[in-house]
Amino acid sequence: PALAVAMSNPSSAATVCVRIRPFLPREKGQTTAVQTDGNQIAIQVGGPSAEWRHFAFDQCLAADAGQEVLYSQVGEPILRNALEGFNGTLFAYGQTGSGKSFSIMGSEADRGVVPQLLHRLFGVVEGDARPEPASELRITMSFLEIYNEELNDLLDPRPRQKKLFVHQHPQMGVYVPHLTEAASTSAADAMRLLDFGAKIRATAQTNMNSTSSRSHSVCTLRLVQVFPNGKIRKSSMNLCDLAGSERAKKTGAIGLRMREGSAINSSLSVLGQVISKLSSGAEKKGVHVPFRQSKLTHLLTDALSGNSVTTMLANISPAHSEAEESLSTLRFADNVKKVKTKPKVMELSPEEPMEMLQTLQEEVSFLQSALVAESTLMPNEISRAIEGAEHLQRSLCARGEEWANAVQQTRALEAVQQQLLQERCLPLYEVGQLAGVKAGTPYLLNVSDDPALSGCLLYFLRPDPETTTIGQGGPNSIAPNCVVLEGLGIPTRLAEIQWSDAILEGGRSIRIFKIAGASERGRLLVNGRPLETGEGAMLIHGTRIVFGWAFCFRVVIPGTGEPQKDDISFENFSKEVMQYTMTSTMENMDMIKAVTQWSADLERRGYGVDEREQLVDLVGEVMVLVEEGNALCKEVNAALPGTPPVTLDIGICLSFLAVPQSGGAHRAPPRPLAVVIQVWRGSESEELRLLAAWPAWDFERRLQWLRDAHREVLKRSDDSRWAWKLSKDDWWVGDGADAAGAGADESVGGAASAPAWPGGAGGTSLEVESAATTLDPR
Repeated sequence: PALAVAMSNPSSAATVCVRIRPFLPREKGQTTAVQTDGNQIAIQVGGPSAEWRHFAFDQCLAADAGQEVLYSQVGEPILRNALEGFNGTLFAYGQTGSGKSFSIMGSEADRGVVPQLLHRLFGVVEGDARPEPASELRITMSFLEIYNEELNDLLDPRPRQKKLFVHQHPQMGVYVPHLTEAASTSAADAMRLLDFGAKIRATAQTNMNSTSSRSHSVCTLRLVQVFPNGKIRKSSMNLCDLAGSERAKKTGAIGLRMREGSAINSSLSVLGQVISKLSSGAEKKGVHVPFRQSKLTHLLTDALSGNSVTTMLANISPAHSEAEESLSTLRFADNVKKVKTKPKVMELSPEEPMEMLQTLQEEVSFLQSALVAESTLMPNEISRAIEGAEHLQRSLCARGEEWANAVQQTRALEAVQQQLLQERCLPLYEVGQLAGVKAGTPYLLNVSDDPALSGCLLYFLRPDPETTTIGQGGPNSIAPNCVVLEGLGIPTRLAEIQWSDAILEGGRSIRIFKIAGASERGRLLVNGRPLETGEGAMLIHGTRIVFGWAFCFRVVIPGTGEPQKDDISFENFSKEVMQYTMTSTMENMDMIKAVTQWSADLERRGYGVDEREQLVDLVGEVMVLVEEGNALCKEVNAALPGTPPVTLDIGICLSFLAVPQSGGAHRAPPRPLAVVIQVWRGSESEELRLLAAWPAWDFERRLQWLRDAHREVLKRSDDSRWAWKLSKDDWWVGDGADAAGAGADESVGGAASAPAWPGGAGGTSLEVESAATTLDPR
C-alpha cells in the first residue's frame, strides 16, 4: 500500500532494472566488461585501456542474482500496485541472447517473472489476507504477438475475417478489439494458456521461415475486484517480451557485419524515437510523439505516457564481445528513466458499470449514425471506432454480471485449443500424463534462437512396426503425418523415422530416411549434412535435425547422457549448416576451377592474398542464404503461375575505370572488392535479364522481406495482387518496403519507405561479374 501511494504521483517516473546475465560457455576466457556497485553500473567498451562509462538506475542485478530476487524487484511491485488499482507494465529489452525471455518466462525448474506473478496472484484469490479483502476477484488473460506489424492472437489462432488492430478510447485507454480474453480461475489455467500460446508462437515463427527473434509478445492480465461494500476496482498488467534489439548481426569467419535495415525491427526503431521524444519532454512542449507509427508503440501508449506504473527490465551481457550492444541497451534504459506516466486508481461505485455500458451504447449509436451520413469522409475510422466500443461493451459484461458465461466460454475455447494442438501432433500441457506413451520413448525437441520458444514443440517417436512420418498437413497431405510441419522445404511427405526398441550394439536403433522426391524441393539435414532422396542416417541422443529451412530439432533419448547445453544452441545449428555448405561447395571441382580463375584475375588487378581469401570466405557464407532465397523464389513462382521466374546468383563488383597497366600496376589503388547478389528475371529457355544487384551486407534484410512475401503469397486466397506486384521490376529493384509492410495497418501510420536502391542493371562505373562457373571470369 505504501508503494501504491507513492505511485499515485501524476508525474511518476518509469522504473528501470538492469540485469546482467552470466557468461555463456562460448564466452569462456573473456573478462567482464560490466561492473555493478549498488544501483550503479559501469561498462567498458574497447580494449583494457578504454575508459569506463557509468550509469545509475533504480536496481542493478549482478549475474549471481536469481529469479526470486528478480521477481521481488520488478514483479512483486507490479502485482501489489495492480491489487491497489493501478495499471502496470513490464517490458524486457535487450539484444537476442541477453536473457530477456529467461527473465520473463524462465524454465520449469527456475520460473521467471510471469509464472511467479501468476502463482502469487492466484494465491491472493484463494486466500486474500489484505486488511480490506475483496469478496470476489475475477481475472482474464490475453496473449498476443506482434510480427511484421501484424497482431496475432496466440490464444485463438484460427483464421479470422478481419485483422486485429489497436484502438484507443478516450476514457478506457488502449486495447485490441476482438482479442481473446480468457477467464482464468486458477494458476494452472493461466499456465496452460501460456503454454498453448508459446506452442502456437513457436510453430508460427518457423512457418514464417523466420530464423530471428523479430516478434514481440504481450501477455495482459485484467483484474476486477469486487468488495463487500459494492465498490469495484479495476486494473491490468501488461507483461511484454520484446524482440532482440541488436542493430547488427555478426556472421562468418571474417566477422562481416550485416546491416539490419528498418524492415527488420522497425517497431523497435519507432520505440526508440518515442522514448527519445518523451525523455526530452516532447509532450509538455507540444511536440508530436509518433505513438501510432508502429503497432508496438501504439499498444504501449498508456505504458509510456498514460495511466500506468511502468517498469523496464534491461538485460545485458557481461562479455567484452557484446559490450557495444550492452552500451546501446544502457543508453536506451537511461532515456526510459526520464519517461513520466500518470498512474491513477480506477474504482467504481456499484451503479457506475451500468452507466458506462449505457454511455458506450450511446456512443455506438452516434457513430452508426455518422457512418451512414453522406457527409462522412472517414468510414474506416468510424467502423473501427464502432467495433472498439462494441468490444468494450462485451468485455465489461464478461468481467461483470456475465462472469459465469465468460468462464464457460473459456472452457469451450480450451476444447478448441486441444484440437488445434492435436492437429499439429503436439502434446497437451501435461506431457507426463499422455496416454499410451511408454517411459523412455525418444522424442524430437525444437531448438530456437529465441530461448522462450526452445523446447515448446515436442514430438514422440512411434515404435516399430509404425513409423514416424514428417510432412505437411491439410488437404494437400497424401495421408495424415505424425509430425505436421508447414513451411519452406516441407513437401507433403518429407521423411520418416524408424525406431526399434531392441538394443543393438549398446543402444536403440533409430534411423531417419528422406522420402521426398527431388522435384518436391524437400530439405532434410542431419548434423548439418543434407540427405538425398532415399538416403538414411542413424540418429543418436543429441543428433541435430533440420526439416525444411526453419524447423530445428534435436533427438532426445531419455536415460542417455545429456549433451552440453552450448552444443545444442541455435547458433551452433547455424554454424554447422554453414560450415558443411562451405566445405562441400569448396570441394566441388567446378567451384575449385572458378575460384582458381578468380584468384588469378584478382591478383592481376592488384588485390592481395588476404583480400582474395576474404572474398572466398564471404562467398561461402552468402551461398547458404542464396540457396534459401532461390527456394523461396521457386515456391512463390509455383504458387503464382504466370509470374516470370526470378533467380538469385552471386556476383562481384569491380571498378571499370581502374584498369591495370602493363606489369600489373594501376592508375589508382584498386577499390575494395564488393560481393553482390544478382537478381535475374527469366528462365533457361528465354533470355535472362538482370534486374538488380543487392549488396551482400544488405542481403539478409532483403531475404527477410522475401520470406515475408512468400508467407503472404502462400496464406492468401486472392493472389492476384501479389502476382501483379512480383511481376513488376520495381519490387525487386527497390527496397522491398511494400513487401515488408504487407501486413501493416494502413489506417495507422507506418515508417517512411526507404528510397529504392539504384543499383539495378544500370550504373556506368561498375562492372558486375557473376561467380557462376558457366561464365568466363575474364
